[in-house]
Amino acid sequence: MKLDQTRFGSAHLPTEIRQISAEKVLEITWENGLKSRYSMEALRVFCPCAECRGHTPDQKKLIDGKLDVTLKMIEPVGHYAVRLGFSDDHDSGIYDWEMLFDLDENMETYWKGYEAELQQAGKRRRPSVFAIKVV
Repeated sequence: MKLDQTRFGSAHLPTEIRQISAEKVLEITWENGLKSRYSMEALRVFCPCAECRGHTPDQKKLIDGKLDVTLKMIEPVGHYAVRLGFSDDHDSGIYDWEMLFDLDENMETYWKGYEAELQQAGKRRRPSVFAIKVV
């Protein structure tokens, strides 16, 4: 997708990536000084890996129950991305800068679509309340 150059200019590299655990947020400061904030839940829900997105649109999974997910790992991938590891042990998503720009710019639209998909599927953001104890 084409980036909104008025917001991001030519700044395609982050200067700082910070996890704010108390708020369950990942904050990125870009070269142009602008900051983007991503909820950990949104990052998990919109994970770009093949397991979550599939190789074709019909293979895409609806990721639910991730309201309380947190980040366990932030790992650089070259000069173009980060790999994020989550508290649900999912760690295969590689988030490149273009994808993160797009997510920041279009979060409201994407989130409305996500909530509509959840409602249609009878799923929810909150994880299931039951647990199975293995002894």
